[in-house]
Order: sequence, then C-alpha cells, then structure tokens
Amino acid sequence: MNFFNVFFKKSCWIAALALSTVACKDSDDTEPDSSLAGGKYGITVRVEAAGERYEYILPVEDLMTDGSISPVGYGIDVSGKVDASYGVREGANLFFTEGAAVKRYSVATGAVVEKGNAVLSNPGNYLGMMKSAFIDGRLNFINWASTYNATTEASEKRLFIIDTATMVVKGETALSFPVPLIEDPENVGEYFNKADIPISPTSLGIANGKIYVGFLYLKPSWAAPEKQVAYVLTADYPSLTNQKIASNDQYGHTTGTWYQTKSSFFDEDGNYYFTTIRENTYYTLLRVKAGSTEIDPDYAFDLSNYSLYSEGFMGQQTDQYAYLKDGKALLGAYVFDVHNKTLIKNLNDSGFGSVQSVPADGVLVEGSKAYMFVKSADSKWYVAAYDADTNEFKRGIQIQGGITRAFGIVKY
Repeated sequence: MNFFNVFFKKSCWIAALALSTVACKDSDDTEPDSSLAGGKYGITVRVEAAGERYEYILPVEDLMTDGSISPVGYGIDVSGKVDASYGVREGANLFFTEGAAVKRYSVATGAVVEKGNAVLSNPGNYLGMMKSAFIDGRLNFINWASTYNATTEASEKRLFIIDTATMVVKGETALSFPVPLIEDPENVGEYFNKADIPISPTSLGIANGKIYVGFLYLKPSWAAPEKQVAYVLTADYPSLTNQKIASNDQYGHTTGTWYQTKSSFFDEDGNYYFTTIRENTYYTLLRVKAGSTEIDPDYAFDLSNYSLYSEGFMGQQTDQYAYLKDGKALLGAYVFDVHNKTLIKNLNDSGFGSVQSVPADGVLVEGSKAYMFVKSADSKWYVAAYDADTNEFKRGIQIQGGITRAFGIVKY
C-alpha cells in the first residue's frame, strides 16, 4: 500500500476474539450483505481491538434516524486494502497513491474493488496527495515532492490532473513558488540556503477557470513555519499559465495542514476564502475576490475570539471548513456569516458533544445541510446535521461498535 499505510491484514481468529459478534469475512471474495444495497451514504470509521486497527465503510440509507449503525456484521471491511486516513473520496470511489500510480477503488457493490489506475511519469521521491480537489470529473492534487530551480530561485511542485472516469492523466504541470531570503535566527546576518527551504501547500481551490493555492515556507528542519506571511498562488486553470503570488504580512502565515483538503472555500460569487494564524492561536479569515490575483485589502475577519485551533498530525493545525449558502460557512464547530463577519452559531453549544475534526473531505454538504461527526461527553459518536435554512443543528444516527475515529461521510 502507500507510504502511510500501517495497517495489518487482519486474521480471522483475532477478529473473532476482539469483536465476537463480527462476522469474519473477506470483502474481496464474499458476497456483500443484501442490507447494504440500499446504502445512500457511506461513513468511514476505525475500530481498534486486540492491538490492531480495522477500518470499515458503513453504508446507511438515512443519516438522521434515531437508530444506530455499527461495523458489527455488515460494515464493508477495508482494513489493509485502502488507507482511509490519507486517501480522498468522491461518492462510492476512493483514490489512493501507490508507488508512481493513483488507484481508484469502488465500494458501490459492498466490496472494495479496484476500478483502474493512472501511472504518472514524474512522481518525484514520493507521489502523495498533498492537497486535492475534485472538479468537472477530474481529480486534482499537488505532489508531495519538490524540485528547486536554481535559475528562477523557486521551488516547484507539480499539479496532477486525472480524469476520474477513465483514469487518464490530463496534466502534470509545475506550480512555481519563489523562495524568499529567510534569516537563520541562530546566526544573525546569515540566511538559509534557498534550496533547503521546504514549501507546504495549505489550501487548494479551483473555480471559474482559476486555481488558488495557499502555502507557507518552513524551516529547513521542517519543524515550524518560518515566514509569517500569508501567501496565495493564483493561475489560470487547467493550463497553469499566468502564475502570480499574492501576499499579506499583517495576520501571520496561511493555515491548513498538508493532508486537510477542506481548508478553504468559495462563496456563490466565486470569492476565495482562506485563514491565517499568528502566535499559533489567533485566526483571521482573508479572501481573494473573484477575478483578482491579489488578497483583498478591504477584507479581514478577525476570528481571534473563537477557539478554531485543533491540533492534527505532527502537531499541525487541522482546519475543517465547508461553505453552505448565503454567506454561511462552517469553520470547525462555528457557523459564520462571512459576508457580514458575524457568528451565527457555535455547534459545540448544542449539548450533543463536540464537533470532531476529520481528515481530507470528511464533512458532507448536501443542499443547505452540512453533515459532520459529534462525540458526546461519554464518548459516544453520532452524525449531526446543521441546516443553513433553519439555523438548526440536529443529532442523527449513532455509530456503535467501539470505534476510535471517524474519517468522513460521503454520498454515493
């Protein structure tokens, strides 16, 4: 499996010992339970038992029922087959990198089935999906690897474009990030070698023929952001021509952990919104107006009074955002009117528990509703939905079976 896959192929006797009510079956060669056929949504969860990890996709017809769902007996077992922590999902399809290829798996029939792959000619030292976005039947993602161009003094990362239906590569083009001089704080007057300064994409958005990439420069040790400036690269899409860098040095550096897909959003007018953070605590929402290549100097939404910070992988912040409608956007557990810069609702005050941050594209937006996970004070997991039309937050189906983590909700 891919670089991050640390899961084991489970053995039947361990599963029987740890989860005595689980029907031990291999979804590669076993007919799926007929109850899965009507699954309209898929919920990806992790169970830990007997020192091992198991991952399941739970098909469900109604997310907002009063009942419960569990891996026990009928979850689609994906342990050791796909890595739900780092793959990206679109409906019944899951996409993962392995070697120099991107593979597409389907769970539409209740089993994990490979449906095709695309081999990339220039993956670098590790392919990886550092940031990804789906648009018009294409999977777009930024490669993990970087190449320093000494002539232009820029770090280059490639944007790969893959047709998800045919798994044909439609583009492998470099995004160019000019590297600034960064002084070594331990040696006054000396500067880091530009070739040693990593670039980390923080957000990726594509709309109306434009691509937007938030990014930051890191110390050569990859320990922490070194340049406290918000940067956004803009370019024409899909050609990646007219690449330009916009910046703002008033609010700290751009946020968004490399594996977090939903760390920026667009409104109905095509304006692109992203966040910055300073002092590892205080957030600000900024935007690039539609048709512009500059960060809007007249827009800054101070979010320092709200607890948006959530620690993710390797101590980086995990930003979970989703745009709904009419200026309403979900940022972590808060719903804001980003047009008028006001708080609408803190979902953690609902009494259901705390909204859980998830990797990649785990929050599902369907019409005016955003579906997410909440975890109660007694550690019970539920799906909950916020409705932008009614401003109501309701709790739905409970997820049982001793899960330790939920990764995401998709609609098939």
